[in-house]
Amino acid sequence: MNKLSNKVQYLVSRVDNRTLRLIVTIAGLALFVLAAGAPDGVGPVGM
Repeated sequence: MNKLSNKVQYLVSRVDNRTLRLIVTIAGLALFVLAAGAPDGVGPVGM
């Protein structure tokens, strides 16, 4: 478990602020596109 934790900390320390903002922006856009493609696919949430 310690080895996995150390690897995660290493990867997080290698990512700079600009890359992190890019990843969050792309993920947000992807979720927006998926939500727009299935407007009736609410499922059990919100019914």
